[in-house]
Amino acid sequence: MTTPAPVKSTARARRKAARAVSGPRPRLRMGLNGFLVAWLLPNLLMAAVVLALTLIPSLQRFGTLTPLLTVVGIAGLVIGLPLCLLVNRAFRHVLNQWVHVLAYALVGMLYGLVVLAQGVGGVLPMLIPVIGFPAAVLMGLGRLAARPLVDVVVPGAEPRG
Repeated sequence: MTTPAPVKSTARARRKAARAVSGPRPRLRMGLNGFLVAWLLPNLLMAAVVLALTLIPSLQRFGTLTPLLTVVGIAGLVIGLPLCLLVNRAFRHVLNQWVHVLAYALVGMLYGLVVLAQGVGGVLPMLIPVIGFPAAVLMGLGRLAARPLVDVVVPGAEPRG
């Protein structure tokens, strides 16, 4: 008995034809100012909080928190920047901005994983939620603050101002 030839799925062809009939979809466009509010402002705020914590004398008995500043900075550049750009690109056709806020919060949660890259054992892996949860809240709030700076671009419509 022979195996029948595989039949190509027509679902992809139907989606492509439907897209060709409906034309280009509307998308969200975030300018540089919006991205700076959504990404850079939460990172700077997180660094300022860590810096303020390093200046509290009663916390110095647990050890210096200065290396935590480096961890937060590396997390913002290595994880935050590329993933936030990816979120903006991947979800550009999703007009519900709450999806973007949640995606930015998820990116902030991943900041804690930079602690594992430090290669230090002991108590340091316990810092994953200490870095990840505040970063998630700040990144979500940063994207929420950038909502007014995001435009909906409808193809074929007249550009504003």
